[in-house]
Amino acid sequence: MVYHKKQNKNPSYKFSDFKKACKDKNKIAIHSNACKGACKYFNLRTEKDILNFIKNDGLENLLFLNTAPWKQNPTIMVDAYEFTSGNKKGYIAYIYNKNINKWFIKSFHLSENMNDQMAQAIKKSELLKKLGLEE
Repeated sequence: MVYHKKQNKNPSYKFSDFKKACKDKNKIAIHSNACKGACKYFNLRTEKDILNFIKNDGLENLLFLNTAPWKQNPTIMVDAYEFTSGNKKGYIAYIYNKNINKWFIKSFHLSENMNDQMAQAIKKSELLKKLGLEE
């Protein structure tokens, strides 16, 4: 039988420590897929752009989602957040490896939890009533 650690309701790391580390590119590594997502969805073309975006408060309305064991090494926890940037809702996840004293951004892309945003916009526009789909 496989047991999984429960997801915590509190972050494993202080976001302020992560943000501070973004000032020193030697303290952070960024997964290639995170770089691709940051470029595609947020027009952040380089690692320097990503780090500047984070350290200069580009992650607006930051909302902690969860912390869970990293699949590649369950002794290391991954913290995940949603944020907004302009009219986009994003997702970032990162870890800290104390053995090498380095942060690692594993994900940076649009949030998959877009339903609430879309539902609110549709409700506000009264589109369902106009189409006769709501009583």
